[in-house]
Amino acid sequence: MKIYKFVLPIFIFLSAFMRAQESYNTLVYEGNKDFNEKKYEDSSSKFLEATKTKDKDFTSHYNLGNSFYKRKMYEEARAEYQKADKFAKTSADKMAAQYNIGNSYMETKQPEKAAEYYKKALKQDPYNESAQRNYQIAKLKEKEKQAQKNQQNKSESNKGGNQKNDNKNEDGKGKNPSQQSGGNIQNMKGNGDNGNDADKKDNEGKMPKNLENAILNRVENQERETAKRILNKNANSMPQSNEKDW
Repeated sequence: MKIYKFVLPIFIFLSAFMRAQESYNTLVYEGNKDFNEKKYEDSSSKFLEATKTKDKDFTSHYNLGNSFYKRKMYEEARAEYQKADKFAKTSADKMAAQYNIGNSYMETKQPEKAAEYYKKALKQDPYNESAQRNYQIAKLKEKEKQAQKNQQNKSESNKGGNQKNDNKNEDGKGKNPSQQSGGNIQNMKGNGDNGNDADKKDNEGKMPKNLENAILNRVENQERETAKRILNKNANSMPQSNEKDW
């Protein structure tokens, strides 16, 4: 009888464990089925229940992250991917979790963080082409974001300087050239009577031909330079990844 006292609790424990494992497997299976049918809200519910049944398991957290991601719940998806990364037992699983953490950061316009996790993913699988391409995209977007920030700071700085100059003008301390001239615009014309009044009227407001040609040539040169920049920008456009979702 003493033997049965020890065996019975063990049997009950194993039975409960088997039922829990069966329930977990069923939830994951049904969650996958809903996910494949694009029922992402239903799949999220199934995977969430699976995480409660078996909290320290890679699959349930990773799949829950995928469901959240498809629902554009990127913060929640990232939290699940981070748990999956923690519980991953193989380099392939860690790579997948870290790669998707990078994707979630890209979706929330944080390319610097995304690049960090793509780099981690590449340490797990250095030859993964998707991770390589997305790392390059993230680094380019990081530089673009920094350039926009610098331009914004420069514009704000210039705006502040213009406001100071405007204040000076209002106080009479600084004047623009037209204010400083103090005379009528007509005083700038010659007083000679050479040529008749009709010729003078026709020529008023016209610039010399050579000056006009010089300006036109300069505009053409600027247009050519602009075209070159556009062509170069297209030539250096970011590579596209078939596996990226943003």
